[in-house]
Order: sequence, then C-alpha cells, then structure tokens
Amino acid sequence: MISAAELDVLHRAIKDHPSAGGAGKHLESITALLSDILPQLEELIVRATVAPSPLDQATQQLIFAGGKRVRPVLTILFERLCGGDGKKCLKLAAATELIHSAALLHDDVIDEGDIRRGRPASRVLWGNLISVLSGDLLLTHALELIQQSGIPGAMEDILQTTRSMIHGEVLQLEARNSETISVETYFELVRSKTAALFAHSCRSGARAAGAQIEVIEACGRFGTHFGTAFQIIDDVLDLEGVPQEVGKQLGHDLSEGRITLPIALVFEGNGESIRPLVAKARSGDALSALLVSQLPLVRQACEKARAIALNESLEGKKAVAEILPNCRELQLLVEIAISLVNRRA
Repeated sequence: MISAAELDVLHRAIKDHPSAGGAGKHLESITALLSDILPQLEELIVRATVAPSPLDQATQQLIFAGGKRVRPVLTILFERLCGGDGKKCLKLAAATELIHSAALLHDDVIDEGDIRRGRPASRVLWGNLISVLSGDLLLTHALELIQQSGIPGAMEDILQTTRSMIHGEVLQLEARNSETISVETYFELVRSKTAALFAHSCRSGARAAGAQIEVIEACGRFGTHFGTAFQIIDDVLDLEGVPQEVGKQLGHDLSEGRITLPIALVFEGNGESIRPLVAKARSGDALSALLVSQLPLVRQACEKARAIALNESLEGKKAVAEILPNCRELQLLVEIAISLVNRRA
C-alpha cells in the first residue's frame, strides 16, 4: 500500500498537475483528432444491435444511452501510436465496446440493477431473460468481428481477457457474502475485471499496427493502470458524485453489495464503528448506503482513493513514456489519464 506521506504528496499533485483539467475537455480533443474514424466505429457498433425484437431494443437501450466509448477510442489511439492509421483496428475497437456492453447487460441481471446510465436497465423493461440473451448476442458479434479482423493473436487475447473477467465476477460474488472488505481483494477483483478489458483494448491497437511483443505488453500495462484508475474513480463517484450527473443514487454500488475502494480503505484504518451501518447498506438498504456516503470517514477515504487513482495513472504513463513516440496522441492519453482523477461525473 501507499504510505500516508506518499498519499499526501499525490493528493496535492491531483490539483497541481498541468493535466488535471476536466476529462471531458480531453475527450473532446480526442474526438476531434479521430473525427474521420469515429463514425465508422459507431456504424460497426450500431450494426451489432440489429436483431429480432425485443433483443434489438434491449441492446439499443444500453448502447444508445451515452457511453463514452473510452475502450474503443483507446484501441484506435494505440494503433496510431504504434505506427498505424487507426483504421485496421476498427473491428477490434468495436468488439471492445460490444464486450463491455454485454458485460453490463449481464451484470445488471446478476446485481438486480434497475438503472444504467441514467435510464431503466434493459432487464427492467424486458426482463432478465432478454437482457441475458442481448448480452450473449453482443458477445457473439464481438467474437465475429475479432475473427473477421484477421489480426494475429487477437482471438487468443480476448479469450484470455474474458476468462479473467469471469474470475473477477466470481470474486465479486464471493465478496458479497464476506464481512471482510480487503484492499488486496479489491485490487485483484478490479485488475481481473475492469482493468483486464482496458488492457485488452490497448493491446488490440498495438497488435493491429503490427507492434513488437514488448510494445504490445507495455500498451497492456498502460491499460491495466488506466482501467484501475477508471474503476477507482467510479467507486468514488458512487459515494460523492452528483446523482443527476452520474446517473445513479449515492451508495448505489454499495447497496448492491459491491466492494469499493473507499469502503475498503475505511476498514483498513479505523472503520469498526461504522461496520454495522455498512453491513446494512451492503444487504440492499438504500437509505443506509446513502448515510454511509455522507460519513466524514468515508469522504476522507474518497480523497485517499483519488490519490491512489492518480498513482495508477502516473504508473500507466511510465509504462509507455519511453517506448512510444512523444506525439499528440500520447499527450492526450496522458492528459486524460491524469484528468480522470478529478472526474466529478
């Protein structure tokens, strides 16, 4: 773990870093940079939602709900960073978004989630069976796109990645029945699940460009750190975000029994006094979850979590700084990784 002194330095760095502006601004810059490619990406994603009714409606309910397309954008950027034009990887890029969407459709069934991206979850509107089948459909389309791409090693990579994601889901299910909320378990879970798909997205771009194995692996390490930071900030926003902006009520993840880093940090320190309230929240009590989010101990832990996320972003930068060319694409990647830490929605 990071020491208290290191956390303090990182906390100050969050505000002082020149890239600590809004992540949205940097996403807009990336969108402008890739304006000739992103419409083609969107066409591939939309085409994958064509299916018999109501499967088409269930997939479109999620995919058209305003996702940021961060994973496929990373794939395109990494192809360009490794010498490609960003177009050879398009099928792989679309596949990462479809796999992410499939996982969300399945997660909502497992977690009995009602809201996704500020809209009713597909399972609420069409039932669990349709939501599961819709996820299966997107996953099948993703595998088809990967096969059609003809990129060496891409299929083996996604199979390894999905195995890792399933392992992470099992860890999450096991954690629901445990009174212990361990920081170590949290990081194993996040790196197996969320970060694994980010790492795959980055490796896919490098593979499409024909990069050497050491470059592909370095790109994957960036993705692991970026994905870990991304999940940490999602955890923080669950406890201190603005509900209308993050698309869910405060404490929503906690009330679904999920492990989040701020709560794990509280229990690693002096959190015994709030254990009964947290246990009640994790059992599904939404009011208790909201009360937990307001506690000073939890708000302090959120700041520590942001500092840890910054450290992950900086480690990601280190992974690629010396192996990739210093160009506008790399600058934008670093900027968005750092600015992610100050995300408020």
